[in-house]
Amino acid sequence: MVAHSGVAEADKERLQAMLEREDPVMLFAGIRAAQEELGKRVDRRGLNAGTEEPLAIDLQRFTVSLKTAWQAGEKRPTHRRPYRRTKPYPKRPSMLEPFEPQIRAWLEADPALSAAAVLQRLVSADPSRFTKKALRTVQMAVKAWRMEIAGQIILDGDWMKRAPVSPPAAAGGDTGHLNAPNFSNIPG
Repeated sequence: MVAHSGVAEADKERLQAMLEREDPVMLFAGIRAAQEELGKRVDRRGLNAGTEEPLAIDLQRFTVSLKTAWQAGEKRPTHRRPYRRTKPYPKRPSMLEPFEPQIRAWLEADPALSAAAVLQRLVSADPSRFTKKALRTVQMAVKAWRMEIAGQIILDGDWMKRAPVSPPAAAGGDTGHLNAPNFSNIPG
């Protein structure tokens, strides 16, 4: 706006002075206070309540709360989720529980085995218990087991031992960079 030709010089000077003296942290706190006031007004709609004076913003308290506000989420009354009581459901035994060791052995032998292939093997092993409808259950179980195994590999430090190591450059192996003659579109 300061560079726009349609704005009067007096307005440009006033805007420039405002930009020089305003603090972005205070602006953010003012926006938060205005949002909270708007939320209160929306909550009181229809009531004959007068407007309240805006609260004075304590800069120290506001800056301290910024450090942990992202962890706790929104604190404003307009963004709270209403409490809903959940009924306690007893945990049912998994249909895969008797076959878990066998499935884990299949996954260890072939880590790229898909959940559909696991289900196909289970259907051939026990057709009365497993059908195609159990695919989502098998997918969730296989995903959980893979995550568990990956976590064990990473936390144990065993992943470094399992990673393939390229031969050193001094031994005449990989040089560590790409040579231009390897590319057909680059003259070398």
